[in-house]
Amino acid sequence: MKLTGEDLQRLKEGINALKPNRRLTLREQIGAIYGPLMKAKGRGLTNAQLLDYLREQGIMISAPSLFRVLRQLAEQKARRGSKRGSHPFRANGKMRVPTSSEITRPVSTGTIESEPVPRASSFRVRRDRDEI
Repeated sequence: MKLTGEDLQRLKEGINALKPNRRLTLREQIGAIYGPLMKAKGRGLTNAQLLDYLREQGIMISAPSLFRVLRQLAEQKARRGSKRGSHPFRANGKMRVPTSSEITRPVSTGTIESEPVPRASSFRVRRDRDEI
């Protein structure tokens, strides 16, 4: 069977009109209504009331699953928010190198000139042992 240009066009339109045969996951469903859920909690609704409402609307989810998904979405939102300019990273993803004045800061003792104090080590040095 040879296809003509019209046949090909009709096939393309038919394929583009197909709908995916996939249901949303519970996480995607809760994520879509995360904002209104948090506003409802802020207005004083209890977790049990929110859970009952979701079940009435056809979203069958257990209490632990709902709370886990809400916590994960909150953490995800916090991570996204903290990425916007609050990190000491450069645009290339590497941490910026501290300047010498940031490593050794002078200690203020009034009008007397002070010497820079070296930065303390972040780990404890232990003595060597001969034991195995």
